[in-house]
Parts: sequence; structure tokens; C-alpha cells
Amino acid sequence: MRTNPDLIRWLAAFCLAVVAGANAVFPSPPQDGVAGAPPVFSSPKKEPPPDAKKIEELSKIRVQSLLVTAPVTVLNSAGEFVYDLEENEFEVLDNGVPQRLERFEVMGRPLAVVVLVQTDDTVAPLLPHVRSLAPVFSSLVLGLQGKAAVVSYDDRVRVLQDFSNDGDRLAVTLKELVGRGGKARLNDALTRAVEMLGKRPRDERRIIVAFSDGFDSGSETVKEEVVRQATSVEVTVYGLGFNPAEELLARKPEPPPPSPLDTNVTRPLPPGTVPTPTNSQNVYGTYVPVVPILIATGEIIRSAVASSSLEYYSGYTGGVFYSHWSKKALEDQLTRIASEIHSQYELAYVPDTLNQPGFHRIEVQVRRPGVKVRARAGYFYQRSTQ
Repeated sequence: MRTNPDLIRWLAAFCLAVVAGANAVFPSPPQDGVAGAPPVFSSPKKEPPPDAKKIEELSKIRVQSLLVTAPVTVLNSAGEFVYDLEENEFEVLDNGVPQRLERFEVMGRPLAVVVLVQTDDTVAPLLPHVRSLAPVFSSLVLGLQGKAAVVSYDDRVRVLQDFSNDGDRLAVTLKELVGRGGKARLNDALTRAVEMLGKRPRDERRIIVAFSDGFDSGSETVKEEVVRQATSVEVTVYGLGFNPAEELLARKPEPPPPSPLDTNVTRPLPPGTVPTPTNSQNVYGTYVPVVPILIATGEIIRSAVASSSLEYYSGYTGGVFYSHWSKKALEDQLTRIASEIHSQYELAYVPDTLNQPGFHRIEVQVRRPGVKVRARAGYFYQRSTQ
């Protein structure tokens, strides 16, 4: 039989390619009378180097995905809620830079509320007033879609009820509140409540309603950490102040330090360290700046001179603290808190100031004369290391 020279050449090329182990593109076996093309060998394909500019742009897109929300309460000169504002009447500043609003709406999202109750023996005679408030929470605060959890604190922090929309269950939990212990670990309790709220769905408003004398005793958590965590997950704190003196309790509260909210008083720095905000931040990790806050009386004060820790936390997160205590006042104040929550505007924006790590001051301005605005003071931002 006559040998086909083209077929011999194709077989030789195939064997060479196998021996070389390279990535080769081989021609199809030739047919009789058709010359086969010589084999073409190609080197392994090299991936093109990443475009540095494109990576930087993608990184910016990922960073800019941070959406900051700010629930805003607007009051007129009589202290009444203002309901008829339009989007173009608001301006939001982030670290002094005007921002473009991504979302504007009157509050309509469901609520996730932690009812936080001080239960040490100092305030035990006041607990019956709290036990009767379940109907107010269920009907006015939570509504049809809201959920409530209950946390108590004294020497310990206890989660008495996880989030539920069952009003009867809430009533039973509040009725079982018991006074015990000699400490009031407010900071630890707030941190626990913030952690619980931080795990809730993003479409829920995150609220803490705290019944407390407003001061901390025995916590491991410092006030700077409470503020950092609460502002980071957009929690608003409202406070209703226990006043044991009104119940003629025998034990007198210890006099507070000259400024219970001053970092350099409550948390001394190491010997020889000059007490400046920068040094305090280096030692303790989080520096919380002094900001103006709108308090229950309608006055605007410096956060450092708040009357209690709870008034400080409330003002910093955009809430309010009511210090006057009586059963009637308590019901009225809780009703007003409910009205405020459901009359707020929500402003949301993607900040273009994220080249500035640390605390970001939020300022909300309204283009209508004679009104006062309450919103959270800001948030803490840390650049991603990835």
C-alpha cells in the first residue's frame, strides 16, 4: 500500500507536540490530495496586568456604598411637631460638607425597640409604674409591625424577653420586673441593647427606651464606647428618668463628680500625661467630641454639661431624656416619645467625606424660620483595611 506523505508529516507534528508539552493548536488530519498546514505552537496565555486605576475606582465604589441615615425631629416655637416639610427645605452637612440626599421620607418603617429598665434596690418602689405601661408600648410605640425586647440591669444585665410583637407577652414580662442589687450598670446594659438592635434587619428603626435614674454604677463599658457603638448601628436612645427622691427613699445618692461626662475626670490618664483629647483618644481608643444637643426643655446645650449620662446618650443619638418623674408624667412622656418617633423625617445620604476617618459630625439644617431640629450628632467611620 502506498504511504501518504501528508499523513506522515501530520503524525510527526503530533508526536513533537506531545513531547514538548506545550499548548499547541493542531491542524485537522489532511485528506488525500489536501496539504495540511504546519502545526502552530503558542506560549501560555498571560493575563493582562490589573488596571490600577480601575481597582482604585472599584475600591471607591465599595467605600461609597455606606448609606448614612438620620431620623430628624422638627419642632416649632411652641414645641409642636412640624409635619409638612418638603425635601428641598432640608440640608445635611457631613463634617461641614453639604450632601446629596438619596432618600427622604416621613418615618414609616417598622420599629425594633429595646425596653431597658433599671432594677436595683434604689428604684424598686418605682417599678410598678413601669409594669403598667405595656398597653402604651403596644398601641402607641410599636403599632402593628413593631417588635419589643426587654432588658433589665442592676448588678447584672439580663435579657428578659427577645424581640416580639406580642403585646400580652410584653405585659407579662414587665409585670415580672423585680428590684435587686446595689449597682446600676447602665453602660453595660445599653451596650447589650445596642448589640441586640445591631442584629435586626436594616429596614427596622432601632430604638432604646430606657427607664433609669440616668447614672452608671459598676459598668465595665465606658461612655465613649457606648456612643461609638450606638451611632455606628444608628440606634436612637430615649430616656425616662427615675427619681428615687420623689418616692422618699432613705438612701441618698452619692454626689456626682464635678462633670460625670468629662473623660478626664471619670477616667484619669496615666501619671505625667497631659489631659488633652488626643491623649485621651490614644489611651482609651475613642474620642467623643463635644457637640450641641437639643434637650427636653427645648434648650440647646453642650453635650459635656448634660445633667446625666442618659441625657448625654439621648442627645448624642438624636433622642431625648425626660427627667421629671411621676406616674402621670411618665405616661405623658412615653406618649410624646411615641408621637415623636412616628412624626420624624428620615434623611439618607452616601457621604463623600469618607477620606476622613474618625468621627463624622452630622448637621441638619431646615430652611424654615423659627424651628428647632433634633438629629443624631454623627457617626464613627474607620477605613477598611481590605
